[in-house]
Amino acid sequence: MMYRIKMRKAISLTMSEDNLLWLRGQAAQTTRGSVSEVLDRIVGEARTAGWADPAAVKSIIGTVDLPDDDPDLAEADASIRSMFAASSQRPMLVRERAVAARPRKPRRG
Repeated sequence: MMYRIKMRKAISLTMSEDNLLWLRGQAAQTTRGSVSEVLDRIVGEARTAGWADPAAVKSIIGTVDLPDDDPDLAEADASIRSMFAASSQRPMLVRERAVAARPRKPRRG
């Protein structure tokens, strides 16, 4: 089974009120009710459909260096798996936020 990791990043977005109202309406019809989810889906569909400004399309030729000993990347899966295994064995720093204390009720005396 293959898992796809989705990395997300928060952005600030400015749009017309009509478009924002439409997005909120679309989000209300989804199970999670998330404008971000709807917008992410719409952008993803536009990308896969090839909707792009021709001026924004740039060549990636020459931006990737293939290893001389494996130009067909026959060993790429094993290489990635070994890097992932090594990475997952490193300790990870995790910090938890402190829970804010609730104010105490005054005692009746």
